[in-house]
Amino acid sequence: MNLLYFDTTQEWIHVVVGTADTNSNIELKSKLVETSPKEASYRLVEMIKTAQEKSQIKKPDIIVVPNGPGSFTGIRITVSTARNLAQLWEIPAIGIDSAELYLVGIKSQNINPIPGSDTSILCLDGKQGKFYTKFFDGYQFSETKDQSPEVIIDDLKKQQFTPNNWYYTGTFPNFYPSSAVKIEATNLNLSSILKYSLEHLKQTQYKNYDYLSLLPNYIRGTYVDQK
Repeated sequence: MNLLYFDTTQEWIHVVVGTADTNSNIELKSKLVETSPKEASYRLVEMIKTAQEKSQIKKPDIIVVPNGPGSFTGIRITVSTARNLAQLWEIPAIGIDSAELYLVGIKSQNINPIPGSDTSILCLDGKQGKFYTKFFDGYQFSETKDQSPEVIIDDLKKQQFTPNNWYYTGTFPNFYPSSAVKIEATNLNLSSILKYSLEHLKQTQYKNYDYLSLLPNYIRGTYVDQK
């Protein structure tokens, strides 16, 4: 299976073409990484074309993208490009939560973590003094929420959750320890992200994911507290 993955939802552009065998082993055929988010509107398609040429794969079997949360413009560029290409190539396109994929990509740097002990928090910079927050309790991911620092701190206390790993993008959260790791364009393991995406696909009827089923996940404005 040939996979195309790309991402402009944060402060970078990722484009990856990879292949997967029957055992879900991933081989990256081409990988392009740039930190030029303001140029994504016209650079992305050019980079996809270059990645295809380098990989010598003219048409992927499926497109996988992070569909948010993140930059409003970046999400729109990623999702609309994936939808357009999926329609033109008549192939499935699927979106996966951005924070979930980034935790997978950054956590893969840890060698053989013990299940249940590798607890993490990720705060994606949501601007306006808020963050898109996701927890990993060592077994499963939480829902991604749009929260202020005060609400995040309150959630940590209520859940009695003290992460082993603190990750963030963009602005440093002032309640984070100084040892926190910033997720950037170059420290994500894209091979692990592709492998995780493939496992996710196996649990779905991905052939039913046509371009119309791929929707952006902006969260802001749609997430409300339930009282």
